[in-house]
Amino acid sequence: MRWSLTEIVDNLLQNLTTSSDPDLVADYAGAIPVEIIGNLLGVPADEREPLRAWSLAILRPLEVDTNAVQLQDGDRAVTEFIDYLERLIAMKQKSLDGGDDIIARLVKWRHEGRGLTPNELYHQCIFLLNAGHETTTNLIGNGIELFVRFPGELAKLRAEPSLINTAVEEILRYESSNQLGNRTVTNSVMLGDKKLDKDTIVTIGIGAANRDPKIFPDPNKFDITRAPNPHLGFGAGIHTCAGLSVARLEGQVALQRLFQRFPELELTKAPIRDRRARFRGFLSLDAKLN
Repeated sequence: MRWSLTEIVDNLLQNLTTSSDPDLVADYAGAIPVEIIGNLLGVPADEREPLRAWSLAILRPLEVDTNAVQLQDGDRAVTEFIDYLERLIAMKQKSLDGGDDIIARLVKWRHEGRGLTPNELYHQCIFLLNAGHETTTNLIGNGIELFVRFPGELAKLRAEPSLINTAVEEILRYESSNQLGNRTVTNSVMLGDKKLDKDTIVTIGIGAANRDPKIFPDPNKFDITRAPNPHLGFGAGIHTCAGLSVARLEGQVALQRLFQRFPELELTKAPIRDRRARFRGFLSLDAKLN
């Protein structure tokens, strides 16, 4: 996927040069995963505009302060996306050999009698959009802000471009895109001096775990050379993120090519952070591109 991703990134960077007031969240960090997921699902390029809004509306009810209006918006986004998927899948069913994207493969397998039910197929697509969009947007946006905030680390990356791999891992640790995770206790267990009964729902502080001083020396320091870096930004065990390789690749290419193209990039306004509890990122990053 590296070639197609690089092409997407370079096209977006070119578009930024023509913008008088670029926002590196809306115009860059948020646009990259939409294009990648659009490619994976085989969504035509001219039909991708609603994807980001659907994803944001569906994910918003996962927050602790969700209200009735946000729940209704999330439900409506699911309904609209399913309506769209019904039309897209019907089109793909007319030509089972017409593509090699995820939906085309699943449709073909279903035609062969070994695939998902229609409802399972719709919600698998919704899951792929949500899982791959918001957190990757935040990974890229958080990385931009961190490199501007810590120019010494950006200088290290420029001097040694191969550090981009460990840099992305440190971004995932230092500003974890996903701050909270939920698990259900399968058997009664003692955790410290607390008993957790079977079926207890536990909210895990991923962001806090990634600053654990017992695991990470000088945990509040942003260090792109940090190794080892056993962060939990992608979960662990059977709950490890299925798209971690794609997310890492998007972060590596997006950040490296942005700072190569605009070596003196500046933020023109204070970054506006999205004040949600579960997902950590920025609403906007207004920039001056040099």
